[in-house]
Amino acid sequence: MKRGFITLLILLSLLPLAGHTQELMPYAWRNYVELLSEEGEDEAAEELTELYETYRDNPANVNDTTAMLRYFPFVNDLQRECLKAYVVLYGPLLSIEELYTINGFDSNTVELLRPLVMFRPMEQEQRLALKEMLAYGHSNLVTGVGGTVEQARGYRDSIYEGNNLRLMWRYYFKYKDRIHLQLSGDKDPGEPFFTGSQKLGFDFYGYSLTVNDIGRYIGTRQHPYLKRLVLGQYHAQFGQGLVLWSGFGPRAAWESGIGRHASGLRPSGAFTEYGYLRGMSATIALTDCWSLSLAYSYIDRDATSTRPVKEDTVQSVYNSGYHRTATEIAKLHQLGEHLVGSHLEYRSSRLQIGLTGMATWLDKVIQPATYVYNDNAFRGDRNYNLGIDAAYRCRRLLLFGEAAVCANHAFDSTALNISPAVVMGGEFVFNNNHRTSLLLRYYSPTYHNLHAIALGQSSTPQNEMGIGCHYQGRLPLGITATGIADFFYYPHMKYLIYAHSRGQEYRATLSRASTIVKGLTAHVRYRFKEKARNITPSTMVDGHYLLEQTYRHQVQGDIEYSTGDWRLVTRIGYAHYHGDATEANKGLLLYQDIQYHPQHIPLAITARVAWFDVDDYEARLYTVESDFIYQYNSMAYQNEGYRCYLVARYDITPHWNIGIKYGITAYTDRDTFGSGYDLIDANHRQQWRVQIRLKW
Repeated sequence: MKRGFITLLILLSLLPLAGHTQELMPYAWRNYVELLSEEGEDEAAEELTELYETYRDNPANVNDTTAMLRYFPFVNDLQRECLKAYVVLYGPLLSIEELYTINGFDSNTVELLRPLVMFRPMEQEQRLALKEMLAYGHSNLVTGVGGTVEQARGYRDSIYEGNNLRLMWRYYFKYKDRIHLQLSGDKDPGEPFFTGSQKLGFDFYGYSLTVNDIGRYIGTRQHPYLKRLVLGQYHAQFGQGLVLWSGFGPRAAWESGIGRHASGLRPSGAFTEYGYLRGMSATIALTDCWSLSLAYSYIDRDATSTRPVKEDTVQSVYNSGYHRTATEIAKLHQLGEHLVGSHLEYRSSRLQIGLTGMATWLDKVIQPATYVYNDNAFRGDRNYNLGIDAAYRCRRLLLFGEAAVCANHAFDSTALNISPAVVMGGEFVFNNNHRTSLLLRYYSPTYHNLHAIALGQSSTPQNEMGIGCHYQGRLPLGITATGIADFFYYPHMKYLIYAHSRGQEYRATLSRASTIVKGLTAHVRYRFKEKARNITPSTMVDGHYLLEQTYRHQVQGDIEYSTGDWRLVTRIGYAHYHGDATEANKGLLLYQDIQYHPQHIPLAITARVAWFDVDDYEARLYTVESDFIYQYNSMAYQNEGYRCYLVARYDITPHWNIGIKYGITAYTDRDTFGSGYDLIDANHRQQWRVQIRLKW
């Protein structure tokens, strides 16, 4: 413990030499990222954090009618069309406040956009010229290293093949909204580096090239042109996520609304090691209203072998991205996947209709292990999906939906499985202060798709029925409110739920800025979730497994105060979990954030002191920590103890900065930290990170 505090003092003494992490995320962004973390959607949380960091440094032009905020998942079609009509009728917007006058742009959406957008006249589109690209393009190179001071069991016993350092680099080039180039490398702690099973250095390399609007200036007549070309690793998002959707797509309804807002084809995040597509994709504008998207992907996916091992069969897809131990390395690139997809779309100012088809071929058969709950799991090496989606806007009403079917043969059956999935809903904007939405869904127990993410309580759109509703508005006394309710039913058994079951979830967030103390804002968030689970896996009565209903309440309050160079955030959070046959578990968290960002010194410092007391995993509490660009860090608090960290960044020049982070987590109710191969023979863990960034 003394070493931890000595290290902290050393870092404090170096602040004049090192130092401007990004400012604390606005509350709306932190709220989203924490919600995703609570749902176990770390990939989506990481991608959302990267989107925030990318556009905070390179803001999107709100007045660009060709792009119209297409990469922002919380801006829906109704808002985009209303924004486009406003710009065409009244000219370019001059400030963020003008968004409040446009139908559908509520305070929550505006606050999400505030740090990520700019307002300037639309530039006349020109042909791509290499000389101009090199002269006016922006480059960004980030490299970093981090690790843990204490040695975990996996390193002490040489179970992990590599050292405990995390290494990363990323180069990003952008020319307006026409060219995006991304190259990156990443090594997780425990993975080898230029040794052993990894002779090529980094365990994961990311790469993508995106080119927009190619060939639209041929002559004076309307010609087909290439709206977007993406090479390398990319995401494809169409409809409501039933047929083809990869990348960011939270399963839970989030505060900006219920419906999905597809962005089409876009590059994958720099350090996303799974869930992406890789190959070539393009969107062709056939006419003003018609477009066609084509996608091809081939990926060597990680997979778990069957027991006993069969050369042409795997048991499951492995998605952790870790390759540290002999067992994890044996899963590397065990399953080849070919994917071909297309999306034909008609879009006018009010109506959008799309037809999406996808075929997936695997070079091995997926044969899951036999468990009580998984008799409807996908089995085989071929799967086909077809769906139609639509959206219609009439003044302040937006109707949307998608219907899809899958077709496949199980490897051990000649019967053809054709199963449906449907989602439909609507959103109504009363005015800029009030909006509401409703969504219905039905996912067959035998609907299969390896690349689908749709709204629901499960990781895939399968074996679920439900209805969700959402409200967002401004209440009296200047209170901004968001409310979500979701009612769901599982017609077939699931993991740890060995019978049909039901559940419900409610979330509410209230925020208010003080009219007495300038810079003071208070937020209160409440969440309740009820769902079933097995009492014990082996308990049966009359041939049926016994279930219990479980209940989880969570409430947290935040107070933010900003004045001059200082920003303070105080939080208290409480969670209570119990079941019909399970005793109550409680969790309590209290933390204080302090940020110092002097106006005339290129230095920013953020520190946190947190205390927590959590009885059990089910009562855990999540927070998002300040970190460097492209570094997502969510903390799940368990047991009893404290957490402290310090982040500092110093801008050496306008183009070069360096940052340092040090954090320590200590338990006061146990003598060890972690478990399994990550077990540390001490009650604390110290972590550090250094990052250097160059912009030109």
